Amino acid sequence: MRFPGIRPVAGLLFIVSIGIWLRLTPAAGATAQSDALSRSIDTVLSSAYPADQPGAAVIVVKDGATVFRKAYGMANLELNVPLQPDHVFALASLSKPFTATAILKLAEEGKLKLEDDIARFLPMYPTHGHRITIEHLLTHTSGLSALSETSDFRAASSQDSPLVDVLDDWIKDLPPDFAPGERWAYSNWGYNLLGAIVEKASGMSYSAYLDERVFKPAGLKQTTYNDRRRIIPNRVTGYDQIGDQVVNLAPIRYRVFLPGGAASIVSTVDDLARWNAALDSGRMLSPASLTRMFTSARLKSGEDTHYGYGWDLGAYAGKRVQEHAGGTFGFLSYMVRIPDERVVVAILTNRSFATPPIQATAHRIAALAIGAPIPEPPPAAVTAADLDKITGSYRGPDVGAFTVTREGTSAFVQTGTFGKLPLIPTGPLSFRTDTVLWTWTFELDAKGVRAARARVREWKIDDVAERFEPTRAKPRPVIALANARLDACAGEYESLNGVIVTIARAGAHLVVTPLGQTGTDIFPVSSTEFTTKDGATTYRFVAAANGQIARYLRSTNGGSWVPARRIR
Repeated sequence: MRFPGIRPVAGLLFIVSIGIWLRLTPAAGATAQSDALSRSIDTVLSSAYPADQPGAAVIVVKDGATVFRKAYGMANLELNVPLQPDHVFALASLSKPFTATAILKLAEEGKLKLEDDIARFLPMYPTHGHRITIEHLLTHTSGLSALSETSDFRAASSQDSPLVDVLDDWIKDLPPDFAPGERWAYSNWGYNLLGAIVEKASGMSYSAYLDERVFKPAGLKQTTYNDRRRIIPNRVTGYDQIGDQVVNLAPIRYRVFLPGGAASIVSTVDDLARWNAALDSGRMLSPASLTRMFTSARLKSGEDTHYGYGWDLGAYAGKRVQEHAGGTFGFLSYMVRIPDERVVVAILTNRSFATPPIQATAHRIAALAIGAPIPEPPPAAVTAADLDKITGSYRGPDVGAFTVTREGTSAFVQTGTFGKLPLIPTGPLSFRTDTVLWTWTFELDAKGVRAARARVREWKIDDVAERFEPTRAKPRPVIALANARLDACAGEYESLNGVIVTIARAGAHLVVTPLGQTGTDIFPVSSTEFTTKDGATTYRFVAAANGQIARYLRSTNGGSWVPARRIR
């Protein structure tokens, strides 16, 4: 849906009625279309962000003009301050396109090449014999261990320090999960390394380079590095949720939360619109650099990853889609670009929870802006027997693992990201979800008895998930250990993501209590291993050369071993 506009003609006034009609009708039509669009967008947002809760600032731009700009909800609940459209929010991972831009600008300046081995700038980084390039980091194809996903650079205490100075021993112990270029795996750690490369290549701090070479040239007025100690005008308060209760964020140790190139920027929806305009105009990057940024990376197998440099890539209604999400303590963000229609949507929220999910809200608005609302087929009638055919567990390379269950004549899908969602039937084997705008089509096995796989589709997902039988851990027999051995394992540990975990003896077993959480009982099954009562989670204690416990490794349902080091 285009929005026709009229430029006034000075000095001439046509009195003839037909002339007036010819000139006023398109303008009236444009106004009616714009008003209808605003009402439709407002309906979506008003239900998503109640006035008395943490809310959101939203902007919609089409053909270079702002067609919608509004804030919903509260900026600070305790002070009863309403949100305004020009308030400042944490972008979280929506910072990644800015980091990618900084790298591309450095390439244009001749200070690095995307094909450079990261060892050129980070010779201290242990690559375990692999050649990891800057482009691998940009496209999340580096193979860096998923365990480093939530890690931080602990040497940095402020932006006056390099983002990378020293690497802890436990980080050095984490070899890549796969060879570079073999798979796609989202990596905050990789983008933090890119932030460090920006510093090494430019000779400036990450924040200074972005300010001078990215933010200012783009005309951004309220975008800056997210230093939590600085006074940043109009920065809103972030909120979390426990159960149904909105709560203030737990105190964050600044030493731990240093997201660097992955998630370190604060901004406004107005600045994101300016950012979009700078990209479209070519003022920020050359056409060749923009092409590379918005081209899907390919794996060694030739498979597209649907991710460029800092942008997820997909399609909707035959139009290209470029988007990215962000989520951190107390904040969510989402930006959608549909370049073929010159549409951009940006949503910034001051809550780390969202129902419906922020991406679903952004997609609904973007679809309205291009005149192609997301279809919502009416529910179809299905029987319990139909639903029994699709119940079970499935796993796909993009959507991960999910489980379908039946409750009466209703089906639900349990996902790791979005929790439990009702499946709305649109046919005997086809479904949609409402809050998450995915469609699910199941294919029966050769006997027609049960589904063998499911095709899951969304703007940037077209995945085939195969049925699998999850393995269940068998509880191991509990043994008795001397109190001295149990006491040797007790103490305080720091997990890989910086959470402090206390382990204490309780009679003949141990209790594991992450800071601010409820304790979990673990029982000895060997002299070095303990498990939860159901056997699902195992803790393996590792001694140093002097015989004292130095760390533990934790594994759930046979998954990867996640380390934590002893600090007391």
